[in-house]
Amino acid sequence: MENRVNELYDVVVVGGAFSGASTALLLRRERPQLRILIVERSEHFDRKVGEATTEISGCFLTKRLAMNHHLNHHHVPKHGLRFWFSQNASDSFGDCGELGGFYQTRLPTFQVDREVLDEYILAEAVAAGAELLRPARVKDIELGEKLQTLHLETTTGEHTVSAKFLVDASGRAGVLSRKLDLRRSLPDHPTRSIWARFRGVKDWDGYELKSRFPGYANSCQVSRATATNHLTGYGWWCWIIPLKGGDYSAGLVYDERLYTPPVGATAADRLKAHILNDPVGREIFGQAEVVEGDVKSYAPLPYYVDQIAGRGWQIVGDAAGFLDPLYSAGLDYCSWTVSSAVYRIEAELDGSPVDVPMINKHWLMSYHGWFNALYRDKYYYLGDKELMTAAMLMDLGLFFFGPVRSVVHCLKYGFGHLPFTGPMDSFVCKLMAFYNGRLAHIARKRHAAGVYGSENLRSRTLIAGFAPTPEVLKVVWRGVKVWLRAELRSARLPAVAEKEISAPAAPATVS
Repeated sequence: MENRVNELYDVVVVGGAFSGASTALLLRRERPQLRILIVERSEHFDRKVGEATTEISGCFLTKRLAMNHHLNHHHVPKHGLRFWFSQNASDSFGDCGELGGFYQTRLPTFQVDREVLDEYILAEAVAAGAELLRPARVKDIELGEKLQTLHLETTTGEHTVSAKFLVDASGRAGVLSRKLDLRRSLPDHPTRSIWARFRGVKDWDGYELKSRFPGYANSCQVSRATATNHLTGYGWWCWIIPLKGGDYSAGLVYDERLYTPPVGATAADRLKAHILNDPVGREIFGQAEVVEGDVKSYAPLPYYVDQIAGRGWQIVGDAAGFLDPLYSAGLDYCSWTVSSAVYRIEAELDGSPVDVPMINKHWLMSYHGWFNALYRDKYYYLGDKELMTAAMLMDLGLFFFGPVRSVVHCLKYGFGHLPFTGPMDSFVCKLMAFYNGRLAHIARKRHAAGVYGSENLRSRTLIAGFAPTPEVLKVVWRGVKVWLRAELRSARLPAVAEKEISAPAAPATVS
């Protein structure tokens, strides 16, 4: 759709997907007098990776954007996060270790189809009064003291538009960050990903598995099929996400220092071979088929920009950076950075001073703090159930006590503060980075001693749930006790050098 383009706007948003459309929608709802233009390159959004929300992005969608009706009718309610563990490809499905919820989740979360969600939010922004130019390509951007000028190419020719404020929400394309040479890699986290959509995936909660593995079926009350299920191993994990209509999104994420996927003629072949080499994956995906033309790969996954804000401009969402999809925090950072841009624009319109250097400082503190606290060297211990149990209990417990509690109790302005940027946040960040590093160290010792994942089989750790109240600290303490037990057991193992381990050869598959 292409609307008439005016020459001057209050705000021009480059990118019409989740982050760009949300920015425009919030601004139009809160300041309906603003003239806003959304510039979207694609004629229609493609089928992005199936994506899960956390309680942060779930709160943003349901409370900040008020989209419960759409989410409940066009996406799948998410019933928690679940990890699966094994020791060998030949292990029985019924023996595989499990870590996840026992009851339903307490706050709304969803498995979303990003193509559907992005189109809906964009339509809502247009209905709220934002103008849309689509398809349109940004040829050049001129940043000025008072006005930002964009030179655009559309199906009807070239256009030039100006705005008092420019928001870059162009995703991984990073239109503004590339122009200003702000984009940086994260070599300490060399992860790659292959993903596809599948049809014919077995029902996790169906009668076949219930009749064959009654202990599995009767061990918890929540639906496993609508959870975000993760298969795990040394140096890798796989997501399995259900989508409305029956398809599943499945993907492999791996640290290239530690793991090499099976060989195959195509990315789809490599992904499916990897999934079928896992006992849980083989049971659930044994008869599944890859949806043709719906396979993608990313390498490397993490990146970030040095600055997200400057005079008259701000970068939001995936254009600002991406870290790791393990805990589904991608849309969380979209929600936080969108909110930051909206608050800043509103403050400047009201004549209030805005500390742009502080915005950039907090962004870098949050991004690198999040990495150190949660992901640095985590792929060493992803496949060890005891270590991941300790991490999940502590990670998610502190996540609920901090960021989730912040947005639940202060809806609008809770989203305006990035995590790990306050004094208490900094302390918690250092604590999390410490135990994360210790768990990685224990994993290296176990791997070298040949006892990695020794508790992966015939073990289920089912959690009553997390809530954004002080009571969740009991869950954190439970995780601390698992960690300390692992430390004591590790003390008896031979010491290992703190160094990188080369990627092994591709694993042999089981027919």
